[in-house]
Amino acid sequence: MKQFYLLFTLLIALQGYAAPPTVPASNLSFNTIEGSYFNIGWTPGNGTRRIMIVRAGQAVTAVPQNGVDYAENTNFGSGQAIAAGQYVVYDNAFTSFFLTGLAPATQYFFAIYEYNGTGAAIEYLTSSFLSGNAFTSAAPTVQGGNLSFTNITATSVTVSCTMGNGSRRLILAREAAPVNSDPVNLQQYVGNSSFGSGAQVGTGNYAVYSSTGNAVLVSNLRAGTQYFFSLYEYNGNGQPVYLAPGATANVTTRTIPTIASSNIIISKADGKELSLSWTSGNGQRRIVVAKQGSSLTGLAANGTDYTANEIFGSGAALAAGEFVVYSGTGNGTIVKGLNPATTYHFRIFEYDGTGSNTLYLTSSFGIASGATAATPTQQATGIAATNVLGTSLNLSWLGGNGRARLVLVRKDAAVNIIPQDFTVYTANSDYGNGQQIGSGNYVISNTTDLFTSVHNLQPNTSYHFAVFEFNGFNQPLYLSPAAVFNITTLGPVPVKLTQWNAVVSAGKVQLKWITASEEQASHFNIQRSIDGIHFSTMARVAATGNSQVPVNYQFQDASPLNGISFYRLQLVDNDGKFEYSAILTISINDQPDGLAIIHNPVDKMLLAKLPGQAREWRILNASGQLLKKGNKSTTALEIPVTELPSGIYWLQVRLNTKSMTAAFIKQ
Repeated sequence: MKQFYLLFTLLIALQGYAAPPTVPASNLSFNTIEGSYFNIGWTPGNGTRRIMIVRAGQAVTAVPQNGVDYAENTNFGSGQAIAAGQYVVYDNAFTSFFLTGLAPATQYFFAIYEYNGTGAAIEYLTSSFLSGNAFTSAAPTVQGGNLSFTNITATSVTVSCTMGNGSRRLILAREAAPVNSDPVNLQQYVGNSSFGSGAQVGTGNYAVYSSTGNAVLVSNLRAGTQYFFSLYEYNGNGQPVYLAPGATANVTTRTIPTIASSNIIISKADGKELSLSWTSGNGQRRIVVAKQGSSLTGLAANGTDYTANEIFGSGAALAAGEFVVYSGTGNGTIVKGLNPATTYHFRIFEYDGTGSNTLYLTSSFGIASGATAATPTQQATGIAATNVLGTSLNLSWLGGNGRARLVLVRKDAAVNIIPQDFTVYTANSDYGNGQQIGSGNYVISNTTDLFTSVHNLQPNTSYHFAVFEFNGFNQPLYLSPAAVFNITTLGPVPVKLTQWNAVVSAGKVQLKWITASEEQASHFNIQRSIDGIHFSTMARVAATGNSQVPVNYQFQDASPLNGISFYRLQLVDNDGKFEYSAILTISINDQPDGLAIIHNPVDKMLLAKLPGQAREWRILNASGQLLKKGNKSTTALEIPVTELPSGIYWLQVRLNTKSMTAAFIKQ
C-alpha cells in the first residue's frame, strides 16, 4: 500500500513540470503598417503558446522567467512590463494580431518567446527567440504640388497634380473661400469626386480625392463659382499620417460654353430623312432643334434637360413646331420621320451641366437648313446600246436631274411596273439575278453612272429596258413614266468558248483560251482597253475553222499597259458575224516612280502611292464626271470610297510639276 501512494505522488510531481520548446518562432512580418498600429504575423515554433514583448526606440532586453504567467494587452503600454518600457503585448497560440496604441513615425522592437505549460509550470525557450523591428507610418517629406485644372466646364473640372513622396494623397475642396482646415493625423477621410459628398474636414472643406493617383474629375460644381483646393501627401491608410500644410490652388467654373457649333452640313438627303454633321463647339454636350418650313425662333432655357428623339415631332419642343431631335456629345445625327420635298431648319445649342445646373449658349448657335429628297423632274434620255452580242450588251444614256437611276429589263415585252417610292431595289447586271418587280421585270442597275453592262441574255431575243431617275438613298423617290428602249440580241456565233483567262508572268500578260467546237470560224481578234468600254484590236489569231474537239489557243501581250487593263476576244466567223467573250481584268504596277493604286480592285478605302507631294486629287467615273475631290499635301492617299457604286473609276492627282491618272475598280 505504501508503494502505491509513493508511485501516485511521483506521477503528480512529474505532471507539474513542462518541458521547454526547442524551436523558436520565425519569419516576423508586418502585414499592415499604419500611424498607430501594426498587423504582425509570424511562423510559430514548437511551443504550445508564445508571448511577445515590445519596446519603443530600443531592442528588447527583458527575458521571461519560467513559472511566471505574464499579463498581456494588445494596446502598447497596457500589458505587464517585464522591464522598464518593455511590455507584454501578446500571449496566445495564434500567428498574427493587431498591435495598437503606437505613436506615428516611431521604431518598435519585438521579441517572441515560445513556451509550454501553464501557471507555475510554464517553461520558456529563452536560448533562442524571434526578434525584429519596424517603424509606424511617418508623414511624407515631399509635398505634392503643381495643381492644375483642365476640362473646365460650368459644373466640373479635372484637377491634376505632381506627386510627392507619400504613398497616397488627399485633395480637399472648398467653395468660394480657401481651405481652412488641415486633415488630422490618424483620421481617415473618404474622398468622393462629387463635391459635397466626400468626408468633411472642418467646415465646408470636402474630400474630393483620397488615393494613389494624381488626377480626379470633380463634378457637382456650380457655374461661375470659384473653388479652392488643397493637396496633402500622406502615408498609411486606415490611420494615415499627413504632410501639412497642403499645396493650394483655385479655379473658377465656366458660366456657359463660349464657342458655338459650326460647319453644319446636310451630308445626305433622303425621302424621309436628313443626315447632319457639324464641328462641335466647346460645350460638354449639345442639342439639335428642327423645324419644318421656316426658321426657328425658340431658345434653349437654362436649367432644363430636353428629351431628344430622332423622329421629328417626338422630342421636347422649345417652341411651337420646334422639336429637339438630338442631345449628346457627338458631331452628327440622322433626323427621321420627315416629309419628302420639304425644307427643314436647324439650330444647335452648346451646353454644360445637367438637370437644374444646365447652362446653354444662346447668344450664338449653329444654323443650317436643307430639304429632303424630291422626285426628279427630268427623265433620262438618249438610251442606246453598244457592243450588242448574242448574250450581252452595253447600255448607256444621258442622265436626267436625279441623283441616280434604276434600270429595269424585261424579255419579249415592255416593262410593266413602276418602282415604289421609299423602296430600295437590289440590282444585278446578269439578267434574271437582280430583284424582280412584278412579273418578269428585273433590276439590272441601281447607280449614279450613265451606263451599265447587261449579261446572261439569250441570242436573237428582244429585251425591253426602262430607266427611272430617282433622288434619295435609303428612301428614294422615282420619276415615272420611265425612259424606255428595246433591242434584239444577235444570233449565236458558231464558236463554243469553254475557257478564257489571263495571267501576268514576268511583266507580260499570257492570254489563253479553249474552244469546245468550231463551225465556219474565221479568226479571233484580241482586244484591249484601259476603261473596259472602249476596246481596240491588238492582234489577230486564226481559228481552226471547223472542229468538234477542244482546240487550245494562246497569245502573249509583251508590252502590257501599266495599271488596269481589260481584255476580250472577238470571235469572228466566215460570214463576218461575231461574238465577244467575257472581259478579263489585269492590274500591273511596274512603274515604282509613278502613281500606284494599292490593293486594286478597291473595297472601302482607296490607297494610292505617289511619286511626290500631292496638291490636289479627284475621282471621276468612267464617263469623266467629277465625283469627289480634295487637297492634301502627302505622298500617300487614303480616300474612303464606300459610297461609290461598283464600277470603273479614275484617280487624278496633281503634283507640283505634273498631273497623273490611274484607273481603279470599285468592288
